[in-house]
Amino acid sequence: MSLDAAVSGPGDYRTRRYRPADVTDVLALDRTVWNRERSREWFRWKYERNPHVDEPPVFVAEGDGEIVGARPFMGFRLRAGRDGETTLALQAADTMVHPAHRRRGIFTAMNELALAHHGSGRRGVYFNFPNEQSRPCYENLRWRTVRPKVTYYRVERPSAFLGGSAAERMLAAAADPSASGYATLRRVVDEGTNPPGDGLEVERIAGAPVDRLAAVYERRVPDRLHVDRSEEFLSWRLASPAWSRETYVATRDGEDVAALVGRTRELRDGTVLSQVADVLPLVGGPRWEEALAALLGAFVDGAPESDVFAAVRGPIPHDLLTASGFLPDDQLPLSRLTDGTATLVTRPFDLDEPAPWTWNDRRLDRSESWLLSFLARDTA
Repeated sequence: MSLDAAVSGPGDYRTRRYRPADVTDVLALDRTVWNRERSREWFRWKYERNPHVDEPPVFVAEGDGEIVGARPFMGFRLRAGRDGETTLALQAADTMVHPAHRRRGIFTAMNELALAHHGSGRRGVYFNFPNEQSRPCYENLRWRTVRPKVTYYRVERPSAFLGGSAAERMLAAAADPSASGYATLRRVVDEGTNPPGDGLEVERIAGAPVDRLAAVYERRVPDRLHVDRSEEFLSWRLASPAWSRETYVATRDGEDVAALVGRTRELRDGTVLSQVADVLPLVGGPRWEEALAALLGAFVDGAPESDVFAAVRGPIPHDLLTASGFLPDDQLPLSRLTDGTATLVTRPFDLDEPAPWTWNDRRLDRSESWLLSFLARDTA
């Protein structure tokens, strides 16, 4: 299907591929739907400069000559094991339908166009994290539910974004270092280097040294499905203009043993959010966990302006996160504060190929097959 090809949409609407001239209208729709300001530079970074696609995987809906819907996808390469084989994976991101044009089948029509474009004999995988409201739409289009998405939070200053309430008291309890046991792991970061003992040192670096990160990743490549950390991918993914970034590298005897990429931005309400964007390698043993504990401590100490820290279930073990003051949003007390759960769903490009739900001997619809960090999520 060419860039200019179109198919009939619902009613008086038409769905088609994105064209470069659409960027102004798509960004205007983004402001209307998401109540935020995104720049052309951000859009170009996220969709036009993606190294894994030849053209932006974005689909739009038109009504009366105006763009009233957009269905962009981010491109990744999935990998499992050290053989180096990868496959294209697309994740829906920033999906938009204008409020005045909802409940008219536009979302489904854009999805169907995307599936038709990518599914004609091509090998690849869709994965996404829809909420409870949109998940039935995916299931109707033959996505399969894999597992709930769980995020861990360490809240430093609940009063920065919550009024006096039971929710504030719960968050305050969640953020209490003495209750979490985090105090035992805190380190002092001084001039970018921190010696936590046993020959382990933590170096703090502005930005993201993608060559070092890619090399640490290759030391122990997971057997589970994950996003390949090539230098090319890391250079693109860690260049979002929406975030500032710092990297913490744990070394022993001058050798890099683990790394943590942290990123920070200010939200619309003034809350300062810091995320554990990635840790590398993605798997390891006790000495790896020791290094991660030091890295988490250095990251939190290195961002005193942050109101809340976030990490995802996956590469960092649950016990290490909770010992570091992070609590999961699927358990009390934070589960009472969530607006609803999101879930990992997957679908192969072509359901008619032999064994479509298996890639590289891994089942796409099994929770234990996947290992994902924030770098594999649509987070700006």
